[in-house]
Amino acid sequence: MTRHLPANATLFGHVPSRHVLVVEDAPGMRLLVCHILQQGGHRPLVAESVEAAFAELERGPVDVIVTDLMLPGRSGLDLLRSLSDIPGAPPVIVLTGSGEEVLREQALNLGARSVLFKPFSRYELLDAIFAAGLRG
Repeated sequence: MTRHLPANATLFGHVPSRHVLVVEDAPGMRLLVCHILQQGGHRPLVAESVEAAFAELERGPVDVIVTDLMLPGRSGLDLLRSLSDIPGAPPVIVLTGSGEEVLREQALNLGARSVLFKPFSRYELLDAIFAAGLRG
């Protein structure tokens, strides 16, 4: 017999659905992250740049931001710097293809809740979203 889990249930148990802003300029990676989030019961919103991310933040509530470090124009680090000036800004999870420890440390020092190195698993991403919500 097949059991069907609610849309917002994960292997970690029942978690609330969150609006997650995905800031990623690479279409394939953006699609993959959104797909994982939807499978985890979350509602992804998308932006291809830091400027588009702030426009999306003005449109409505966002619970968590998932951003790439390397973006056109301003970087994910720039996004973190800008968010640090905003009281009640959503928690940020950083994705990076660079294995440089310096970038990871910079992101964490600027307030990132976690840094995931590409390729990451769907479980790593969903766990990071869950943890960011707990501390958010």
